[in-house]
Amino acid sequence: MPKSASFDVLGTCFDFTPTIDIIRERLGDKLKAINVDPKTLFFSWFFAAQRDFTYTSIAGSYTPIAKILKLTFKRACMVVDLPADQVNDEDVAAVMDCVTKLSPRKGLKECFDGLREAGWDVYAVTNGGKQTSLKYYELASIELDADHLLSCDDIKVAKPDARVYEAAHQHLTSRGVGKEGDGERWFVAAHAWDLIAARKAGFKTAWVAHEEHDPVTEVFGKFDVYAKDFEELLAKMKAV
Repeated sequence: MPKSASFDVLGTCFDFTPTIDIIRERLGDKLKAINVDPKTLFFSWFFAAQRDFTYTSIAGSYTPIAKILKLTFKRACMVVDLPADQVNDEDVAAVMDCVTKLSPRKGLKECFDGLREAGWDVYAVTNGGKQTSLKYYELASIELDADHLLSCDDIKVAKPDARVYEAAHQHLTSRGVGKEGDGERWFVAAHAWDLIAARKAGFKTAWVAHEEHDPVTEVFGKFDVYAKDFEELLAKMKAV
């Protein structure tokens, strides 16, 4: 049976730079006046949304992350001292439209294609919506069908809940891909918090330095593979 690689999507496979650029385009002057960088606002907003996505799930009130992002953008602006009345609904709509059209990380297509050529089956497991995530890959000319993408929206549970990784295992088993616990199932992410849950669930783990830059092993422990980008990840994954 083939090895499998299950990739996180948001921030791992796809880059937030275009969204940051839209924030700069629409709110740059207002942010400059309060000494706030658009990138700082973006990650303040996105990281808080990830928190709220996870915490509402834990509290038994699962809410899709896209809805949380949309409804908390003005709040994020207020947190960095940009008054809500300086951010209009058209600003929010423009930012959210960009979120649905994220750009692929450099080397993503080559990594997916290279793994498949080496006999791997490639999947995506995401906090994002299924159709939006499939569209990311379509826009990037990367082949990935609905049977190869699992969304937390499908089971109404947010990562890093163990049930997400259990559902991934069940799906892989149903497709005859590797065996749970045999070391042939890998989880790839740019987020250590995602990988510690995948590791605990029995996946081999690969961390990519796209977003966090430092894996902070003193907190998260060690993963099986570390890569600075998708080119290095492909070479290391093919060697395991």
